[in-house]
Parts: sequence; C-alpha cells; structure tokens
Amino acid sequence: MAGVAYLLLPISGAIAYFTASDARTRFHGLQAILLGLLWPLALIVCSQITPGATQLAAAGGAIVWLTFMVLSALGLDPRIPLAGKLLRRLAEGDPTGRTEAGV
Repeated sequence: MAGVAYLLLPISGAIAYFTASDARTRFHGLQAILLGLLWPLALIVCSQITPGATQLAAAGGAIVWLTFMVLSALGLDPRIPLAGKLLRRLAEGDPTGRTEAGV
C-alpha cells in the first residue's frame, strides 16, 4: 500500500495518509504529499531560470518519484532529506518526538 501512495501525487498520498492504519503507509502518504508540492514548485522556480533548468527539474523529479514508488513497494523506506524524520514522527502520531515520560 505504501508504494501506491506515490501513484498520483499528492492526491494518492492524502488518501493513503487519511485512510491507512499503519504508521509506515501514513509516512509514505505524507512524503507523497510533500513531493507532490515540491516538484511543481521546483518546476515553476526553474522555469524562471532557463528551459534547461526546467528540464533538469522535470527529469530529476520523475527519477525521485519513480524511485520512491518502487522502493516503498519493495518494503524499503526512502526519506526526503531534512523532512523525513519529522514526517515519520507525524505519521506515528508524535510531532514533538518526545517519549511518554515527557523527556
């Protein structure tokens, strides 16, 4: 189910996040939402630079998208750099990262 979260960015990610009961699928749902927002943003920014930059952003985004979809379907958990840990905590229901003892 985690690999399906990446199928139609960010729509399938939202569906996976809100309907899944396990933290792994919810995590991949959140990542799919974030990837579905960052990729078009990168295309817009790069379109203001050069057509070559736009093509590079499109190809790079497609590679990341396919890699995340395939690896998560195979049972691996690739993470978006800098955001992966926070998204994992959100998926597990603890955005602060604190334990039950409050430490």
